[in-house]
Amino acid sequence: MSSGPSFDAVIFDMDGVLVDGEPFYYGAASTVLAEDGLSFPLEKYKKYMGTKGGWNEFVQDLGLPRPASYYRDRCSRLVAAAYASVDAALPGAVELVRDLQRLGLPLAVASSSYSGNVEVCLERLGIRDAFDVVVCGDDVTHGKPDPEIYLKAAEKLGVDPARSLAIEDAPAGIRAAHAAGMACWAVRTEYTRGLPLPDPDRTLESLTEVDLADIAGVPA
Repeated sequence: MSSGPSFDAVIFDMDGVLVDGEPFYYGAASTVLAEDGLSFPLEKYKKYMGTKGGWNEFVQDLGLPRPASYYRDRCSRLVAAAYASVDAALPGAVELVRDLQRLGLPLAVASSSYSGNVEVCLERLGIRDAFDVVVCGDDVTHGKPDPEIYLKAAEKLGVDPARSLAIEDAPAGIRAAHAAGMACWAVRTEYTRGLPLPDPDRTLESLTEVDLADIAGVPA
């Protein structure tokens, strides 16, 4: 006999949770800056992980020689090409999504990435049909760590944010989920190891560690 569900819905970030997408952004920025003879240390990149836009701040912080629009457009093209060639999810991601779908739990994606890239990526991973709602960076006014993207996802799902679980990897996303009133589990990646995470409710090395009983109140 199973207990009642622990959560009424699960909302996934995409990059660093479902797919190893952070290298797409870091690689694109590094390539474009290298064209100007500039380096882009990983530690500097981590400041911008999981946030929406911020190109003007990016240019100002790094003292770059070209306008923000140049770097945005060049990086966007490189990132789009990377998503179009995605061929593998992160460990445990597809299995968890399919298990939750089988149980009938409402599922959403809340990603800071551009909607076109998100849709292409989910289709290539073969899991787009599992998600009832997809909310992306271009669907909101305020990016993470603002809670707007998570609140919008919960509203579209028709669920109470307080009864929803967010799965994130980056500090900005964790703050956004908590600000929306959600529980948040954090998945560690190469890009967040050694980076302080703002008090996630649970920390995972990968989604293979997730027990369905902890989410849906079903026997393991």
